[in-house]
Amino acid sequence: YSGTTGSTVCLNCAVNTYSADPGATECASCGSGFYSPEGASSCSECNISFTATPSDESCTGASDGQIAISGVTGGTGPFLYSINNGTNYVGTATFTGLSSGNYQVRVKDAYLCESAASAVMVDLGDCPRIISGVLLWEHDDNEGVGNATVALSGDQSGSQTTPAAGTYSFTVSSGSGFTITPSKNINKLNGVTSADATAIQQHVANNTPIASLYKRVAADVNKSNSITTLDATIINQSLLGSPSALNQFKTSWRFVPQSHTMTQPPWGFPEKITLTGLTGNAPNQDFYGIKTGDVASGYANPANFGAGAPLVLRARDRALQAGDIFTTAFSANQLADLAAVQMALRFDPEILTLLDIQPGVALPLSADNLGTYNAAEGEIRAVWSQAAGISVEEAADVFVLQFQVLQGGGLLSEALGLDETELPARVYTASLGESGVQLEFEALTGTGAGFAPGLRLLQNRPNPFNGTTAIAFVVPQACEAQLRIFDVSGKMLTERIGQYPAGRNEEVFVLEGASGVLWYELVTPFGILTKKMVAAQR
Repeated sequence: YSGTTGSTVCLNCAVNTYSADPGATECASCGSGFYSPEGASSCSECNISFTATPSDESCTGASDGQIAISGVTGGTGPFLYSINNGTNYVGTATFTGLSSGNYQVRVKDAYLCESAASAVMVDLGDCPRIISGVLLWEHDDNEGVGNATVALSGDQSGSQTTPAAGTYSFTVSSGSGFTITPSKNINKLNGVTSADATAIQQHVANNTPIASLYKRVAADVNKSNSITTLDATIINQSLLGSPSALNQFKTSWRFVPQSHTMTQPPWGFPEKITLTGLTGNAPNQDFYGIKTGDVASGYANPANFGAGAPLVLRARDRALQAGDIFTTAFSANQLADLAAVQMALRFDPEILTLLDIQPGVALPLSADNLGTYNAAEGEIRAVWSQAAGISVEEAADVFVLQFQVLQGGGLLSEALGLDETELPARVYTASLGESGVQLEFEALTGTGAGFAPGLRLLQNRPNPFNGTTAIAFVVPQACEAQLRIFDVSGKMLTERIGQYPAGRNEEVFVLEGASGVLWYELVTPFGILTKKMVAAQR
């Protein structure tokens, strides 16, 4: 339009601009091509000024990230406002719900004269934000990984232990760059059996390759970025109780972000999540947990237990006489398909001392399959696995033990038995069907030189113990008996009174908070026996 009253549209001018009529003056402050209204004494009417006030004090509610425009002077209303670099003008002078960042604020008047303010900064860096997620076992995508440590690093740091559900949550109040790294390095042998060693051996032999990429990571127990027979050997030696082998389990669990797609080969996957430029909450920062060494999954279903025949070990019972040295062979029942074995025997070290252990002919065992790392505490372990199942002949010896009797007056069957406290007694077929192990003693055909089992108090198991321990004893006839436990000052901590049948009996005691040397006593009509035990402080 021209700059005079009653002027007509100036077709050779841009829309909504004014012609350079002698009655109009170019307003330089509004930019070339814009003119003040007719009659304006100067360009001051186009010289718009205003105040833009950011609000970042509140982190909740409608005023979050707010810019309010006020104090507009100059120009001719009505005014339009923008915080988007001069576009998307609107009639409201308040903008809310903004994230952190710089905003260009502009005001335009009715004659399209406009003015811009310096960049206005909205800073929400001090607003609390929540970073959260869950660690799920890759095996079923449902079970959480508890007792894992989740570490937060970067602009803020922190650490927390996951509950059984595997969840974690951090609240951060400053910064925008963070890294989440889970780890778990306890209970390395949890879920690990000789069946896992067999599965690894079958994979290496290419008999039954491990299909799951997560399980392939689990098979790499020494983190060599490969799966070899060494991984199977480390598992078996660790199950035998070898400390050096257990040290080669580099970690108990590994974690991979659920957002990562595993590729073949699976090595080099990320084991943390990095967040940059964080301005709001960050939920769903989830990981899959991979249990190192836990490769085989078929036996995990309880319905599969007993898929193969159990291994029955038989030995001849005998009366124990102090000073005697004797050899006992443990023979097996007939089995058509045996690919892996694991078991632990426990003997009373105050009654017997182990002199020798030798493999038999039933299995291709060697000294490396027999563990005597804890023989001084009365434990013997046997672990064996291979890729293919073998046939076991009836009555063939599995291993032979030689003992010396330190304390007589009982039977071998009372001083020696299977112990599943640390190592469940299991056997596996080539298809990883799982069954148990049984130990049977052949009864004495006679009493020898008038031998009859007498009163005995056995060493508690385990010893030393943390919180819970089992005390076994033998009575020659059914009777009432009393077990009492004392501290070194003679104060009775607990007791157990009951009617017990003839033979071996056992009671379990929970002694939370106890520490140091304790004494336990068996009181019967046939006499009183006392032994020492040690409670390790938690």
